Amino acid sequence: MATAESNTLVGVISSLRTSYQTLTSEDLYSKAVQWACFNSTPWMKALGVEAFGIEGMKSVDAFGTAETSGRMIRYDDGVYGIRGNVFATAGTPFFVGRLGNINPELIEGGDEWAYSWHRLIEAQFIPDVDAQDNTKGLVKIKAQKMDGMKQKYVEQISYAILGNSSGPDHNTMGPTAVNTDLPYLISVTQDTSVGAIDPTSNSYWQNGKKAITSIGGGGEMDRPIILRRSLLDMKNDQAKHAEASDGDYLWLCTQGAWQIYDRLMYADQIQGGRGGAFVQNAKYDAAGISHFSFDRNPMIWDAAVTVPYGATASTEAFYGIHIPSYFVSIRREENFLATPWEEPREHDRQRMLVAQIRTRFTPGVNRRRPHCVGYNVPACSD
Repeated sequence: MATAESNTLVGVISSLRTSYQTLTSEDLYSKAVQWACFNSTPWMKALGVEAFGIEGMKSVDAFGTAETSGRMIRYDDGVYGIRGNVFATAGTPFFVGRLGNINPELIEGGDEWAYSWHRLIEAQFIPDVDAQDNTKGLVKIKAQKMDGMKQKYVEQISYAILGNSSGPDHNTMGPTAVNTDLPYLISVTQDTSVGAIDPTSNSYWQNGKKAITSIGGGGEMDRPIILRRSLLDMKNDQAKHAEASDGDYLWLCTQGAWQIYDRLMYADQIQGGRGGAFVQNAKYDAAGISHFSFDRNPMIWDAAVTVPYGATASTEAFYGIHIPSYFVSIRREENFLATPWEEPREHDRQRMLVAQIRTRFTPGVNRRRPHCVGYNVPACSD
């Protein structure tokens, strides 16, 4: 038993650290949330495989930081983007060859040209009396609320990157319009600022596009061959600008486009006598991502995908994403920060336990020219 001696207590270890367990729990939960996000949908899985590798995606224990290449996912500090004198009056050069450049690439005063950071927060609250009354309940209220928060966060970050007609408006952030979800980064009508660079007067900052208003095929052996030819033509045109090799593109499409392409793949395989065994991309197959292979590049569908800005509503679309120049940047010090249940404070008017997940991030492209979109594809009738 401790006894009092002046201002000290004999037998009490005054330097005991009590925060180790809290810090460990926060770190592990943050990692678990991030791993859940990158294992949630075909699109997020694709980002995860490119950034963290197949082994890193297999379990939360193996999941870690982005590979040194920063492929599609990168962690940044402060502002980023096209580097240069913040208050320059002349543009920074955009080199197009060993002896030439386009100048100016960008003329901007102040720091408006950087992509804006987006802050995504998901929070849960539990009245303290509910937590007190639920100590022996069949439903573990804290665990249930925490799981619900994680699931909602997974959905919201996918919407924020891909855009979604039923999701929140993530298009315009910051003091000026900076459009960073996919329908604006790779668009049809290119009259909006992306990264604060005006594409209307800078041709190098315009992505490729191709209206595909006929797909061909029909009948019992449905082979939409015009669709395949159009996609290949578009991809080859953009690969010139990308200096792309096989494996440099990720194809992402709407649900109807996926089903149309499924008909093409099925007919091709049956005609070839291979029993409908679709050709697969080795890396995506090993990661368990449902996909097709188009010109040896993976093609995936995600439920959040919508048609690009400027395309006709109720049509289908195929996005050709040039992997080396597309990124989702996460601010390093706010990388899926998770605050476990925080007890209510005495002065709270409504005494609540609070938990949060928050991330500062933005999707973007550091070259727009290599990307492309096939749009106005006839709506799938399936």
